[in-house]
Amino acid sequence: MNENTLYIVAGPIGNLEDITFRAVRTLKESSFIMCEDTRQSKKLLDHYEITGKKLYSFHSHSKDNSLSFFIDRIKAEGSAAYLTDCGTPGISDPGSKLASEARKNGIRVIPLPGASALTTIASVAGFAGKEIYFGGFLSKKPGRRINELNSLKRISATIVIYESPHRIIKTLTALAEVFPDNQILIGREISKIHEEFITGTAKSILESKITEKGEFAIAIDNNDPKNIDDEDEI
Repeated sequence: MNENTLYIVAGPIGNLEDITFRAVRTLKESSFIMCEDTRQSKKLLDHYEITGKKLYSFHSHSKDNSLSFFIDRIKAEGSAAYLTDCGTPGISDPGSKLASEARKNGIRVIPLPGASALTTIASVAGFAGKEIYFGGFLSKKPGRRINELNSLKRISATIVIYESPHRIIKTLTALAEVFPDNQILIGREISKIHEEFITGTAKSILESKITEKGEFAIAIDNNDPKNIDDEDEI
């Protein structure tokens, strides 16, 4: 392991086998591990027989002084791994804050590529176009949610957003208003036992009575046909 190094480790987004050999080795060799939920991470670590590691919780509600604590520990112990509950860290989670603070303190930040709901849903969307825009989670407030979608509508790309089971119907209703004719692909519980992919317009998906359970990734085809060429000009 490299000294004074923070490893950003991409864990599985569902199936525990969706993790790289390198990630497992790094978790075994790191001095300690930071994670969003120690209970979730322990399931993964137990599965790969990674024992004797000190686990620290670091999530969106962690106090700012916890950053200084972790930075000091990395400097003292040499290396650490940051592992989120699911998928590639630094996307809609506090990993970005940790990576930024580490660099400010002269600590190397090394990413370990792996699973991501963003790239996974984009890979099976089948939409034409060369650009992908990640919108993350929309606002919980109805008016702001509509405003955010109206802003996204101006972007010619495959747009990917995330949503929770508690707001999926509200988000689909908003999508039916702002993107009434656009094709949408919803990935529910991607890579898990009850994995499901649903395609159609937002209105048709609402009429099909979608299951309001699990985590959702939504790809919206907002590609402008005029910007799509069969071949690139050199």
